[in-house]
Amino acid sequence: MAIPTDSDFWEDLLVFIEEGKVIPVIGEAVVTFGPDNQNLYGWLAKSLAKKLQVPPDSLPATPTLNDVVCRHLLRGGARNVIYTRLQRLLRDECPEPGTALRELASISAFNFFLTTTFDPLLENALNAERYGGQRLTQTLSFFPEAALKDLPVRKSALSRATVYHLLGHVSPCPEYVVWEEDVLEFVCALHQHLPVMEKLARDLKEHALLVIGLNFSDWLVRFFLRITRQSRLSESRATTEVLAVGLTAAGSESMVLFFGGVSRNIHVIECDPSEFVLELNRRWREKHPVMEGERSEFLPPPEPEMPAGAIFMSYAREDEEAARRLKAGLERHGCLVWYDRERLKPGGNWHNNLEDEVKGRCSLFLSVISRTTEGAPAGYFHQERNWAAEWQAMFSEGEEFYVPVVIDDSSLATKREPRSFRNVQSTHLPGGEVTVEFGKQMRQLMEKRRAGSTIQ
Repeated sequence: MAIPTDSDFWEDLLVFIEEGKVIPVIGEAVVTFGPDNQNLYGWLAKSLAKKLQVPPDSLPATPTLNDVVCRHLLRGGARNVIYTRLQRLLRDECPEPGTALRELASISAFNFFLTTTFDPLLENALNAERYGGQRLTQTLSFFPEAALKDLPVRKSALSRATVYHLLGHVSPCPEYVVWEEDVLEFVCALHQHLPVMEKLARDLKEHALLVIGLNFSDWLVRFFLRITRQSRLSESRATTEVLAVGLTAAGSESMVLFFGGVSRNIHVIECDPSEFVLELNRRWREKHPVMEGERSEFLPPPEPEMPAGAIFMSYAREDEEAARRLKAGLERHGCLVWYDRERLKPGGNWHNNLEDEVKGRCSLFLSVISRTTEGAPAGYFHQERNWAAEWQAMFSEGEEFYVPVVIDDSSLATKREPRSFRNVQSTHLPGGEVTVEFGKQMRQLMEKRRAGSTIQ
């Protein structure tokens, strides 16, 4: 079957994505690398066979990891070396993510990804597409014996792109899925632990799943969906699952009939998963063109606590939308940006920590200047600016720390900034839209300050 051409199908899917109601689930069939978009897991299988000295004539022409592991174990090979060799292969070769993963990562409405693979290529694609190559993507993984298995917060509250490895993440230990026995153990453990993984369980139940390139067998796909949905597959529900599977991986006729017949809200699409991603990206960009300096519609909130060495952004409550846009724009250039939201809420013990963030833990202080800040004789942003002035006094002359940004047409002549900052040149970024020049400049300043400081 070719890529769907039904405009209603694509429009429905794009609306679900825009509203944040879709969680993509990535399988190995869509994980490619290099300029030729070679499938990673086919390459890993052949490379592992060489490492384990499995005779090529004992394997199929295009072996899978399961084929290689089975042959290795039947020859009396040790189980643990399978995992150490794979970890070393990925560490030493450092394959670059292929086109499909990068196209998927560039769809800004996706902030949470599930993957059944153990490789780091999806995280690398997100870092490249969204954070200027900086390692800012949050990576989590399930392992039955792990102390922490759940999401830290619900999907809607995630502050940055997050990848959750449902079947483990590559490591020197056997803590991730390589062959069919591992799959069975992990899926059974997931079924056992999911009820106590409250945040992940609720997000899986309340969102549609876009399953792309899952190479599980027919029954295992059903079992996996049954666990994640936490209800019978034939039950009607508001959200829709879409499975994009390769022609050779579509499984038996029963699977197509099951999803296409009994379960009316589950679509099975037999096509090249990578081609499906490319078409999804094309249609997304048609509806949401990305232009230089253009605002993003999908702006995540900041993290609850400031990471050490981040850029501290001071702003007025009324300017939070522009602050989010500034944060997202700077992060696309590889900057680590944080602003406080706790002071926007009643109560809390935020004041005691906030001064320490400005004086010692941040790399730069970004002051958002607007009609609101210049028209208010009092405001918490004035307190933050004063802390920044006190900390700036500790630096040698010419050291850059305070970065004023004007987001509207407020007059620079009436800035209510501390006296020591009044001669600092401001940058005009209307609406908080970050230019390429400013983004690069801020990343250079941040890296310089972090390299030469004692930030705690």
